[in-house]
Amino acid sequence: MEYILLATLIAGFYVGWNIGSNDAANAMGAPVGGRIISYRQAISIMVLFVLLGAVLEGWKVMETVGTGIVISPGGVNPLTTVPEIAIIALFAAGAWVTIASTFRLPVSTSQSIVGSVIGAGLLLSFLDLSEVPSTSVKFGVLKSIGLAWVLTPIAAAVFAYVIYHVASPGLRKIGSAVTLNRVLGILVVSTGAFTAYSLGANDVGNATALIFAVTEGSVGGMIWTPRLIGLFGGIALAVGALTYSRGVMKTVGRGITNLNAVTAFAAQFGAASTVWMFTQFGLPVSTSQAIVGGVAGAGLVKGTATVSKGKLGEIGVAWVLTPTVSAALTFGAGWILLGG
Repeated sequence: MEYILLATLIAGFYVGWNIGSNDAANAMGAPVGGRIISYRQAISIMVLFVLLGAVLEGWKVMETVGTGIVISPGGVNPLTTVPEIAIIALFAAGAWVTIASTFRLPVSTSQSIVGSVIGAGLLLSFLDLSEVPSTSVKFGVLKSIGLAWVLTPIAAAVFAYVIYHVASPGLRKIGSAVTLNRVLGILVVSTGAFTAYSLGANDVGNATALIFAVTEGSVGGMIWTPRLIGLFGGIALAVGALTYSRGVMKTVGRGITNLNAVTAFAAQFGAASTVWMFTQFGLPVSTSQAIVGGVAGAGLVKGTATVSKGKLGEIGVAWVLTPTVSAALTFGAGWILLGG
């Protein structure tokens, strides 16, 4: 089990690194794109609040993804019984996000992980292993997750649009340009921190859900509590943000629509509120979808012509492909490696 645990931690760290490299843009792309703070400042703020979100609330999504999608008779989690498949699923999900990051597309890590878990469930069914005589996917849980995915960019866009119109009148009353810039700076940085916290709370659950499934308590001589697993995932995410996030951050911050301070604030707050809301229900939503929706909603304040429909179309294609590709990668790799 020590070797299984080590392999699971390596795979989980890889997925967490991918989330940081791809989704750091979701936390800080808007303020960097709006030229409110520098890239280095954005990364420092993001790392701190991602860790807080991961430790305090990461367990909520962790349980849903790790133990709530694939099930065997008697309530047994087959991913605990056959941890090799969980490891394959983690690497498959991470591989797709790495490819997307290379092409600077802000894809959904949530969809990648959920797709991989579905692929793992299908693989278990086809392999017909003696350890897990039958495996099923809980489609009721998948329906809830799917609905949340559909609602996420819509809700974020609506929130951002409304927030802009609520905040703008008060900000216009500030007579001093210096004071206004200070207020806007505080608002944008604060909402960026809130987005980073929501990223840690929701997306760390995606990176660590299968670690949670494999460990199920005491493994390797120590007790792997959800908070400890969340801290591990938060560190992995922070490393990803520090090493490989600049390209996607530029796409989100500048490639969809041009942002000023007010629209950056509205986009961030709308996205963060949406992700945090779904986290309370344990639903693994896409921070990528939320921030793209928020940025688009804020851009609509200036009219639909200001929103890059081509860029949104590219991102939309990536969203559709993500769960399908991840499921296929998991199934294919598992079939080859486990001698299906």
